[in-house]
Amino acid sequence: MNTTLANKNVVVIGGTSGIGLAVAKLIAQRGANLTIVSRSVERLEKAAKEIGGNVQIGTIDTLDENSVKEFFANRNDIDHLLNFAGDSMGGGVMDTDISQARNAMESKFWGQFYVGRYGGVKIKSGGSLTFTGGSGPRPHQAIATVAANAGVSLLVESLAKELAPVRVNVVSPYYVDTPMWSGMVDAERKALFDNVAKQLPIGRIAKIEDVAPTFLHVFESTYLNGVDIPVNGGAVLQTIE
Repeated sequence: MNTTLANKNVVVIGGTSGIGLAVAKLIAQRGANLTIVSRSVERLEKAAKEIGGNVQIGTIDTLDENSVKEFFANRNDIDHLLNFAGDSMGGGVMDTDISQARNAMESKFWGQFYVGRYGGVKIKSGGSLTFTGGSGPRPHQAIATVAANAGVSLLVESLAKELAPVRVNVVSPYYVDTPMWSGMVDAERKALFDNVAKQLPIGRIAKIEDVAPTFLHVFESTYLNGVDIPVNGGAVLQTIE
């Protein structure tokens, strides 16, 4: 067993499904003292059982500044903090539902802002803070999400200076086949994925296992700091429509 994280205290926000859960499993396998955090106790308990071992759970709502502040109030021993919480949505300026756009901005940018502000100061010297962003879509395809992701990238640059020597980075996937898409009709989801895949140089949509190891690489690479790492199959090389 890889024990590179043995006795390290790692907190994963949004570690109950998708990429967050996969990363939490990898962290647990490396011997860390793992805490997974989310809004739903039921989902936390289910995820903890799936991960196995001595996993701690905690509740937080990253859309609520006070909730984030309270969660971190009595924590001073974090080695690595990762955040996967945040919603996405599609649509340009003219056809976007305003309430959905606001929610995407709130959860993707402000949620991570709160985590950086109140959680970043609780990370030990030499530790790391890793956010989740996004890369690939053009503004007219998902204006609120693209704007929020740009904000997160700038947030990382600021925090890498403000929290030094704590390292701060963001990993930015593109389309990944996760439970996030389960609300779509199967045929529609397949058509969407097929359309994007044929335009990617790599020729396929990412699977969770394609993306999850990148997060470990980021916080285990002790000289990586202040950067936005795209994991998008070459999407920036194409014009995805």
